[in-house]
Amino acid sequence: MSLIQECIRTVGRGSRGRGPLTQTQAREVMTAFINGEVGDDQMAMLMMLIRVRDETPEEIAGFVQALKSSPDRFADLDWPLYAGKRTGQSSGLPWHLVAAKILANNGVKILLHGDLDKMHNRLHARNFLNHLNINTASSLEDAKEQLEQFNIVYLPLDNFLPKVKMMLDWKHRYGLRTPVNTVARALNPANAPFALRGSFHPGFQELHAQVESLVHLPTKQTQRTVSFKGQSGETEYNPKVSQTIWWAENGMVNSSYIEECMMNHSSILCPLGTSEDEQELMSSTVISTMTVALFALCGDWKESQSKAQQLWHTYCVGLTSEGTLC
Repeated sequence: MSLIQECIRTVGRGSRGRGPLTQTQAREVMTAFINGEVGDDQMAMLMMLIRVRDETPEEIAGFVQALKSSPDRFADLDWPLYAGKRTGQSSGLPWHLVAAKILANNGVKILLHGDLDKMHNRLHARNFLNHLNINTASSLEDAKEQLEQFNIVYLPLDNFLPKVKMMLDWKHRYGLRTPVNTVARALNPANAPFALRGSFHPGFQELHAQVESLVHLPTKQTQRTVSFKGQSGETEYNPKVSQTIWWAENGMVNSSYIEECMMNHSSILCPLGTSEDEQELMSSTVISTMTVALFALCGDWKESQSKAQQLWHTYCVGLTSEGTLC
C-alpha cells in the first residue's frame, strides 16, 4: 500500500476504525505531494476527509513542516492575510495595514503574505497596498531585498508556493474549505521569530497556538506566535469584543483573557479613506492591532498597549502636519 493510500485509509475508515494522521505521516505525505509523487485527486480526497473530521494540531504541524523550505530568517514579524474583511457588516476597511505600516516605520521588519480569494464579497489587503506605499514581492528573494530597504512588503502565496495556492482553490471546485486554509496562515515564509494568527471560528485560536508549539518544538527556537479571533477571520484585532488570546512560546501554549478595548480618539484623515462615522472604530482597531503585534514581540500586554497608544499619537501628529503616512 502506498503512503497516500495508507493515509486515506487511516482517516477515511468507519467511525470506529478511523483516526488522525501522525505529525510524521502528515509531513511525509505533503512532501510527497509537493514532489509530484501523489496525485491531485488523491491529496484532495485526503484533505476533504480530514476536514470532515476536523484537523488536529499534529496534522497541520506536519503539513507546515513539509512546506517550510527557506532556512533564512529575514523578518521580525510574520503577518498572514488570507481572509479579507467582509463588506456590509460594519467591519470597516483593512485598518490592519495601517497598524503594520506604523510598526514598520518604527523599525519592525514585517512580512505580509496572503491570497486573493475573488469568490468572496470581501475587502482584501492586497487591493489597498498602494494607499500605504507597500510593495508586492515577486519571490522570496525579492521579499528579502525589499524588507532590507522598506521594513515591510507583501508576498502573494502564488509567488512563493503556487501549489499551496492551487490547494486553497480546491474549495471552489468542491465547495468545501480544506485544512490548507489553516496551513497557509502558519507558513511563515521568512522564518520570523514572532508571528500573528487571526482566525474566526471558535477553537481555531487555540489550534493555531498548538500548531506553532509543535512546528518549532524540534528546533527549540525562542519564538512567540499570538493567535486571536480576528475581524472577519483576518489578522486584525477586533477592539469591540472581549476574548481569550492564545500564544505559543518555547514549545508551550499559553492563554490570557483580554477585555474589549474601544477608546475615544481624535479624528484624523485616514489614508484608506475611512468615513467620519467609523473614525473611532478605525483608531481603536489600529491601536489594538498594534498592541497584539507588540505583545508578540515583547510578551507584556500593558507595555504593548501603552507603546501602541504612543505610536498612534505620534502618527496622528505627523499625519496632521505632513498629510501622509510615509
